[in-house]
Amino acid sequence: MNSGPSVYVIVGAATYLLVLIVVGFYTSRNIRSSADFIVAGRTLPLWLCTATVFATWFGSGTLVGAAGAAYNRGISGVLSNPIGSAVCLLLAGMFYVRVLRRMRLLTVPDLFRTRFGMLAEVLSAVCIIPAYVGWVGSIFVAFGFVLQTIAGVDTTTAILIGAAVTLVYTFAGGMWAVSLTDFFQALVIATGLLVLYPLVLGEVGGLSGLLTRAPAGHFTILPGSTLKEWLWFVQAVMVIGVGNIASQDLMQRAFGARTESVAQWSMYLAAVVYMTIAMLPVLFGIAGKVLLPDIADPELVLPSLGMAYLHPFAMALFTGAMFSALMSSADGGLLAPASIFSENILRVARPDLTDRQLLWATRGAIVVAGMAGLMTALFFQNVYELMVKSFSILFVGLIIPMTAAIYWQRCNGPAAVASLVTGMVGWLTFEWLGTTYPPDLMAAAIGLVTLVVVTLTTSNRVAPLPLADIDGQQIAYRDRLGTLAFPRLSASE
Repeated sequence: MNSGPSVYVIVGAATYLLVLIVVGFYTSRNIRSSADFIVAGRTLPLWLCTATVFATWFGSGTLVGAAGAAYNRGISGVLSNPIGSAVCLLLAGMFYVRVLRRMRLLTVPDLFRTRFGMLAEVLSAVCIIPAYVGWVGSIFVAFGFVLQTIAGVDTTTAILIGAAVTLVYTFAGGMWAVSLTDFFQALVIATGLLVLYPLVLGEVGGLSGLLTRAPAGHFTILPGSTLKEWLWFVQAVMVIGVGNIASQDLMQRAFGARTESVAQWSMYLAAVVYMTIAMLPVLFGIAGKVLLPDIADPELVLPSLGMAYLHPFAMALFTGAMFSALMSSADGGLLAPASIFSENILRVARPDLTDRQLLWATRGAIVVAGMAGLMTALFFQNVYELMVKSFSILFVGLIIPMTAAIYWQRCNGPAAVASLVTGMVGWLTFEWLGTTYPPDLMAAAIGLVTLVVVTLTTSNRVAPLPLADIDGQQIAYRDRLGTLAFPRLSASE
């Protein structure tokens, strides 16, 4: 067993972080416009698009949060992530990304502008940005926990290191840096977890032994028999499983795909890989309950298992896997709100800005988002809860009008704005009141009813805008489902 941080781990960690910075500056040579910076010039091939979707999805919520939640409550504790996250990728591939890639968007609020007008664009942007501040904060917290556990660095110092490295390479290379680092990070994540898997599962007698020795109920998925228990179950899956379809970091990868087919299949392939690899931290969390029953903080179960059962050299590799998972989410979490700020808030306020000025405004917004996430990390240190709460905003406010934009031609701007506002206000009210029923589901229901009622009562007076691409070219309401054949791969794919 390994009892503490070694020189292998410390040197490996430092080297890995340095490589990320180098990649960021190397890829900055490809940045000539804001589209290059935000969506990699819409040229991502299938292998790279799949890798960056997987790596972005596999972050602190999976590596640290899900492992800790599984340690405490088993499978029922990870309904939002990874189960809901895998559902999200499948739904996005089937119902959303084909049309959205065809529209040549840069951001999710671009869809709200083209279908519902400028007010809807700005309101959706204002809703999305705070969600990412919370999410980035959760990733920085997780980085601090991991680095403190494996290298003995003070948690606050570790959080600062993680924030600084992520800021530097994302600032330099944008989506190109994010995509390329995500590819290598995806490989490191899978390798590191697979190295630990046989050692930990071997200690509990394999999967059959884990099933026998795990606490009662840790492999139970379905809730009890009451309506309230089922509603909470549905909310746990849907907040991320449905709400996260409206997330900028996910859609940014679809927008950057080379073709509609690449956008669609990257979601399907990433879902399969994600669900396969993401279940490993869940199993590690349950195994940790058996092997390390008295651990002080359940969210540290994964690095604690690595320290206990890996040789120092293997622990250096596993450290790279943990850093990969965290950094691959953090970079997307910084780029997403920065892109929305420059494209959907600053551009609205200052339409006279040049493309180069918007590019540097996006880079400046990355720094601001990083600082806001850092402040959140220093004052709020529960990774899983912070992640889920952050994306409740997308579920209650955005996914309903976003879906209507694609599938209900009659829906207009007033309906979308009313749905967004009532969903958000309802959610904040229910959270403040502390209701015994799921606040997210109730708020989303209010938003849905509002959208339908306002559409039916106003569409004759306020004509809906057509579905159009970013240049105003109208798109027909057809071929929206993700049923394209697998792309023929060229050497570049």
